Amino acid sequence: MLVPTIQDHAVCVRHWDWSETSQTVSLMTREHGMIRCLAKGSKRERSAFSGGLEIATMGHMVAIIKPSSELALLTAWDLIEPMYLIRQSLDRYHASMFVIDLVPRLINDHDPHPLIYDALIETLNAIASPDDCADQQSIHARLAWYQWQLLEHTGARPELMNDVSTGEELNEDAPVFGFSSTLGGLTNDPKGQAAHRSHVGLDLSDTWRVRRSTVDLMRQLRTGATPTELSTTPEDQLVRLGGLLSSYIRSMIGSQVHSSGHFYPQI
Repeated sequence: MLVPTIQDHAVCVRHWDWSETSQTVSLMTREHGMIRCLAKGSKRERSAFSGGLEIATMGHMVAIIKPSSELALLTAWDLIEPMYLIRQSLDRYHASMFVIDLVPRLINDHDPHPLIYDALIETLNAIASPDDCADQQSIHARLAWYQWQLLEHTGARPELMNDVSTGEELNEDAPVFGFSSTLGGLTNDPKGQAAHRSHVGLDLSDTWRVRRSTVDLMRQLRTGATPTELSTTPEDQLVRLGGLLSSYIRSMIGSQVHSSGHFYPQI
C-alpha cells in the first residue's frame, strides 16, 4: 500500500523526548493542519533535523503519514527561522508560549487552517522582531489581534451587534454590556438575568460585565483592525480586551490556559 509523503512549512508547537536521540513533536502546518510526528534520531548531531526541533521555531518539514498510526514519521526538518529573540526577553517568551499554546487547543489534527497559520507566523515574527512588540502595550495589541484571528477562522467569533439572548438590537447608549460565554456574544443585560430566563439551565456566572470601550475594540477587530492600529489604545483597555477573549476561549475549550497567566493574571 502506498504511504503518502507530505511536505509543508510548519511551526513546532509542542515536543517531547521519545528517547535519548528521538522526539515526538506537534507541528502546525499551513496546508495540512496539526500533525503529530515521531522524529527518529532528531537529537543526533548529524541528522536531517537541523540539530533537533525547538518549540516556536519555523521550518520546512517532510513526513510520511501512516494510516495505521496516530504519529506520522518525520523524515526531514529544515530550520527556516529559529526565533532567537523570543528567548532573550521574558515578556516575548511568555507571549510566544501563549500564542502557540492556543493552537492545539482549538484545532484538530489534520484540519487545515491556512489563515490561522498565517496569523501564527505573523504574530511570532512580530514578537521575535527587535522593533515590533518592544513594550507591553504593543505585545498586548498583538495578543488581542491574534486571539481574534483564532476565533474568526475557527467559526467562533462572538456576536457583537445583536443581543444573543433575545435577538434584539443592542442598546448602543449603554456604558456596560453583558457577555455570555455560553451563548457566544453580547447581551443588553450585564447580569445575564434575561438570558437565564430565556435559556433554561444557563449559569449566570457565564455572563460577564463588559465595558463599552472593550466592545468598541472588538468591533474594530471585527472590521479588520491591525495590531498596529490597536497599539495606540491605552494598555489597560488592551489588557481588558485580551483578558475577555482569553476567558472566552477558556470557556469554549473547557480548560484553563495556564500560559495566559503572565498577561491576564486575573483569569
